[in-house]
Amino acid sequence: MLKKTIVTYKTNKLLRQHLSESMMDFKASQRFAIVCSDQFEKEDNLKEIVRDLEGLGKEVNTMTYCHQPKKQITGLPFFTSLDINYSGQIQSEELQSFLSQSYDFALCFDESRHFLIDYVFSLIKSKCRVGINSDERSRHYDLMVHSSQQSTPLSSEVIRYLKMIQNNEYQPV
Repeated sequence: MLKKTIVTYKTNKLLRQHLSESMMDFKASQRFAIVCSDQFEKEDNLKEIVRDLEGLGKEVNTMTYCHQPKKQITGLPFFTSLDINYSGQIQSEELQSFLSQSYDFALCFDESRHFLIDYVFSLIKSKCRVGINSDERSRHYDLMVHSSQQSTPLSSEVIRYLKMIQNNEYQPV
């Protein structure tokens, strides 16, 4: 309980300090960070998203939160509650490496609203933070996506909307 209180406080402090940078054109973007939950969608959906982005020439780094520390079911890079101590310090070198990089877009694929996922996502250095539509987490994201289609995975909808982001500044000929 103490860990959740301290980490949630630090998350809120980081979110207040976050300044949205100007959103970048999807075509010009180079680096993507994806934070997701092992309970969000099938791992195959996430791997398909990563392949799609890499096929477009984007560099993609992922980090999956495993809700049960002893049951790491993902073949992707992951972190657990054991990788973040009660004061919010990162204990995992892999997670530290993920967070030390800068990204054009940071995507959060999570509907569990877990405080550690929110904390890790608040630590990411990115120009634009994108997530699933949620009233409680609206301050976490610069862009939120909502899908009413049950047949389409939410992660695919996020990527579809990202591809629509264009720089519409006037360019004289």
